[in-house]
Parts: sequence; structure tokens; C-alpha cells
Amino acid sequence: MTLNDLMNVPYLDYGRDENGADCWGWLRLVRHHHHGLPLLKSFGTVDPDDKAGMTNAYHQLLNNYVETKPMDGAIACHLIGDTLVHVGVVVNENGLKVAQTGRKVGRPWLSRLSDFERMSLITRYYIEHEYVSGLPQQARSQ
Repeated sequence: MTLNDLMNVPYLDYGRDENGADCWGWLRLVRHHHHGLPLLKSFGTVDPDDKAGMTNAYHQLLNNYVETKPMDGAIACHLIGDTLVHVGVVVNENGLKVAQTGRKVGRPWLSRLSDFERMSLITRYYIEHEYVSGLPQQARSQ
């Protein structure tokens, strides 16, 4: 499944597959299919409107990640204070962009980093410890 294919996945609350995905579900699909990385934990029972639940899930993952500059495959997080409100994933498509989806638009879209960062007062990027110097070639080519 290519990034072009993934751009056709409609937004769906609690969605975790090609039939529909919320922002976390879509991030998982892009990192798995486009970047060749293992699927992240589903958190399929977390309501996209439950920001406390999203934040709890976010904190469960942080031990395996380091904060980084924007880089291909990094998870892009919007926060209000310490509360997670939205996620996307960095892709290298004619330069770094954030791939994201949302209920309001109803489908995925790509944003320039500066546009994504303007959407929130706090934006943080995270990558797995082992990929802090970049995704391995075999992961990028899958």
C-alpha cells in the first residue's frame, strides 16, 4: 500500500485500518505501509474526543521514543500544555511534510511543517530510540 493509496482512507472515529482511520489509526498505517515500520499499539478504544485518554496512551509510548527534530517517520504531536490533542506523521514528499487526517476534513492531507506547527502552540516530534539518526534504508524502501 503506497502513500497515494493511504491518502484515500476516509476519516473514521476509532478507525485502525484501510476502511477508515482516525488520526492515530492513520499514523499507524502510514508508518507501517509507507515507512516499513512495525505497527504501533492500536489504542483502538480511545475516543478521539477523549484528550485525557489520548494523553494517557501518549505517555505509555514515550519510554520507547526520543524527542527529535522533524524527520521522516517521526510522530508529530500537537499539545495544549501536557495534553495531547492531535497527531500526524512526518513524510518526505518533495521535502518534509506532516501527513494527517481529521474529522473536519474527512480525509488525509499533507501540510508543510510550518503550517502544521501553526495549528498548535506546542508541537513535538518523536522517533524510536533506534531511529534517532534516521530510518534504516530497508525500512524506507518497503
